Amino acid sequence: MARPMDELNRAFARTSEGLDGRDPEFIREWLPRLWLGAQLYFRAEVHGFENVPDEPVLFVGNHSGGANIPDTFIFVLAYHTYFTVEGRPLVALAHKVVANMPVVGNMARKFGVVQADQVAARDVLGRGANVLVYPGGDVEALRPWRDRNKIVFDGRKGFLKLAHAAGVKIVPVVAAGGQETFFVLNDGRRLAKALHLDTLLRVKSLPISLSFPWGLVPGDLPHIALPAKIRIQVLPAIDLVERFGDEPDFDDAYGYVTSVMQVGLSTLAAKTVVPGLG
Repeated sequence: MARPMDELNRAFARTSEGLDGRDPEFIREWLPRLWLGAQLYFRAEVHGFENVPDEPVLFVGNHSGGANIPDTFIFVLAYHTYFTVEGRPLVALAHKVVANMPVVGNMARKFGVVQADQVAARDVLGRGANVLVYPGGDVEALRPWRDRNKIVFDGRKGFLKLAHAAGVKIVPVVAAGGQETFFVLNDGRRLAKALHLDTLLRVKSLPISLSFPWGLVPGDLPHIALPAKIRIQVLPAIDLVERFGDEPDFDDAYGYVTSVMQVGLSTLAAKTVVPGLG
C-alpha cells in the first residue's frame, strides 16, 4: 500500500533537516572538545575507516547505551574527525524519542541526526551522503546485561531492503562497551507489547534498568553514563548484489550480515579484561 502523501512530505522534510539542518560550523566548533571528552571519559577507540568505499554507503551498527546512545555519538565524532567536516555528509537515523529530545536532540540534529525513516534515508543516499542506521533500535539499546555482546536486530530486515533499493553497499559497524555504561536487568519486549507501547509510541522494549541518578526505572532515562571503555570497529563493505544476486533472499542476507557483525563484536568484546574498565 502506498504511503499517504502527507507522510511522504514529512519524510522528505526530515531528509532536508538531516542534510540542510546539519550545521558544519557547529560541528567544526564542537568537534575537537567533544572528541577529546569522548577519548578521556570513554577512552574511545574507532578503527577501520579505511574500509569505507569512496561512494555513498549505508553504515549498519549495533546499538548500546539506552537513551544516551554513546556509541552513536562516538562514531559520529570519529567519522567527522577522520573524513573532516567538509567531507561526505553523514546522516544518522535515530528513534523519534531521541531525535526530539530538547537538548540532546537539538545538538544531534546539528550533527545530522534525524528521526528514522526509510523514504528519507533513500533520498539522503541519492543525494550523495552516507547514512547510519541501527536496525536493533530500542530493543538492542535496552538488551539485558547478559546479552551486552550480542547482535540483537530482532529479525528486522528493513536495512537490507533500503541498501538494495538505493543501490549502495552496507558497511557494518560494531561497538563494544556501550552497554556497560548502565545496567539492564531483563528483556522488556513482552511488557512493552502488553502495554501496547509498540503501537502507541513505537517503543518495543520496557525493561528494568539501573542507572545514576535514577536508580531502578522502567525503560531508561537520560542518565550519567558510567565511564566504560568503548571500542568501535568499521568492517569491510558488503555488496548485496555481488554476494546474493539482483534479487537477494533477504533472510539469507540477514543471516550473513548479522553473523559477520557478531564475529566482529565478539572479537572486540574479547579485548575487555574487566567489564566497564576495558
